[in-house]
Amino acid sequence: MNQLFDKKSDRTGPVIWLKDRFTPDFVLEQGMVGYAGAEFEFATCPAFCRGVEKIAKKGVFGFTLAGSEYRNAVKWWMKHLRNYEIDDSWIVPTHGTIFSLATSIRLFTEPGENIMVLSPNYNRYNQAARRLQRGTVSLALHEEHGRYAIPWEELELAFSRPENKLLVLCNPNNPTGHIFTKDELERIAELSKKYDVAVFSDEIFAEIVFEEHEVIPYTKVAGPDALAISCTSMGKVFSLTGVNHANVLIENDSLRERYIRQRDADHFGSVDPMVYSGLVEAYTEEGKEWVLALREYIWENYLLIDRFMKEELPDALVTRPQGTFVVWVDYSAYEDQWTELEHLLCDEGMFVGDEGTEYFGKKTCVRYSIAVPRSELERTLDQVRRALAGSWK
Repeated sequence: MNQLFDKKSDRTGPVIWLKDRFTPDFVLEQGMVGYAGAEFEFATCPAFCRGVEKIAKKGVFGFTLAGSEYRNAVKWWMKHLRNYEIDDSWIVPTHGTIFSLATSIRLFTEPGENIMVLSPNYNRYNQAARRLQRGTVSLALHEEHGRYAIPWEELELAFSRPENKLLVLCNPNNPTGHIFTKDELERIAELSKKYDVAVFSDEIFAEIVFEEHEVIPYTKVAGPDALAISCTSMGKVFSLTGVNHANVLIENDSLRERYIRQRDADHFGSVDPMVYSGLVEAYTEEGKEWVLALREYIWENYLLIDRFMKEELPDALVTRPQGTFVVWVDYSAYEDQWTELEHLLCDEGMFVGDEGTEYFGKKTCVRYSIAVPRSELERTLDQVRRALAGSWK
């Protein structure tokens, strides 16, 4: 199946791709890929594309309801990819992950109150809170040699403050790739119950995991009476970041009713018919096999980067991801030479990722999206090697 990932995606045509805006013109002019923006640089799952084509050929794009076929597909996927047996009624379609979070923020907080996040973290959580006139309390994960741990004392203190009403988890964490353990999730659920604080768990990277790791759904751990929401999506596993669609899972009956009322008040219309058809085709055995192959391919890309760094920049700290298709690299050992190194990596090496400060990390950290054809990654690393050899060593 590697041939599906070996071919660079075609970004030509009338569409303006945001990922290209993240990539400097001189990189694009050389026909090289960028490593900023968490999207694939190869085409997505053929099964999903087939579903979209089926609807497109019909030429009918009316309001669409999440019927039994749709819900059965989501249930199958959660059982076989996430080891989670769910009920039809728990599935609440929305217009995307940040839409889902914004609905949660409106539901649980008032203007002037706060959400809580564990940093480094995805920057659009903070953006959503700011746009809704809410604050963000950022709690730094404790880092030691590339591993991240929850600051429990600080977290409980934040939970205890009445103005902090919602914790936003990112599991696996974006950008570090850390997966929270069952024990960690249980402790969070205990704090949630103790202080009557809701938890929104963004699990849209959850199917992309490595080395026997798994992302346990937060709602599965928290139980049916908890203020708990798990957000699932095809957005990352099938790289559909331009498609505004997600499913939140809510076991708590009264919470689910409240959430649906708020979602509808936030102008939810219907499921996109092309997404509906694509989901039904992709949430299948064929889609599962494609994801398993994707995991292997991305892991090999990570190992390639890790070997390269050990050889060329041995003091750089490459976080070993437990999930996601992004890699977090900390170059702080070279902080005194950072301006020169950054120039060699980005300008000469054309290895351009996302700046660490965008994810509330150190300025010497970089997030690289590595869902790219291996030949393109090898080409980039060869370019970096030449840049370093010319003036660094």
